[in-house]
Amino acid sequence: MTAKLTVAVAMATFVSTAALAEQPSFVSDGSVNICTTAAFPPLSYKRSPGDTTPIGIDVEIAEALAKAWDAKTSYTVTDFSGLLPTLGAGRCGMIISGIYINDERRKTYDGVRYMKSATVLVTKAGNGEIGKPEDLSGRNVALEAGTYYKEERLDPLNKVLEAAGKTPVAIHNYPTQQAAYQQVMVGRVDATLTEEAEGAFRVADARDTLQIAYTWQSDFTYGIYMRRQDGDQTLVRNTLKKLRDEGFFTALAQKYGLKASVFDVDYDK
Repeated sequence: MTAKLTVAVAMATFVSTAALAEQPSFVSDGSVNICTTAAFPPLSYKRSPGDTTPIGIDVEIAEALAKAWDAKTSYTVTDFSGLLPTLGAGRCGMIISGIYINDERRKTYDGVRYMKSATVLVTKAGNGEIGKPEDLSGRNVALEAGTYYKEERLDPLNKVLEAAGKTPVAIHNYPTQQAAYQQVMVGRVDATLTEEAEGAFRVADARDTLQIAYTWQSDFTYGIYMRRQDGDQTLVRNTLKKLRDEGFFTALAQKYGLKASVFDVDYDK
């Protein structure tokens, strides 16, 4: 076989193999754009403010999915409250950014589970007055705008408090979780709510300033969201299953010091 023929066969094989890689509809020209906040460590964040590409658990999952689809990645960074509108406007193909799967969001978008979560209550270090949700009665709590902690945690708590004749929690929204932490640290609010892994990451970096006062056990799971298109949700689910079977999530859990069970979710649910 001549050198030219060998190269031709190799190129044909490469093209044929690449063509076999099934891609969701939101992969365009061999690239997939991902919406993320890049402000939610260890899921998605920037090591330095000037970095152009985020890092973290969600980013590694995005990169693994793209690789399985023979696609490159790019990232659109927005505030949490802007994630779904940006996806809806077609400025990105999917969201991976510590965003919960819930029925309300699924009315408009397809969502696939990939990681378990729990909610934690974070207070200033040394605060011995807040150790359970009921202790928030009459106090101020900072939340990242767009999250569901109000609807899922504080609204039900306020109903209980009001029924008992107690003062409800005052809720204040801020554009980022970091801004919510700052309000706790300077004493403008008494606490904030966040996700378990994110809270542990922050507290480990500021043990003299912040503490986790309480953890809600839950069945919450994070999801990858995409616009509705036949076949895309199934393809994302199947790719996640393939990554799981190859040991990707076990290795990812080890890298970030998490229990492997945090990735034990039902992709089809």
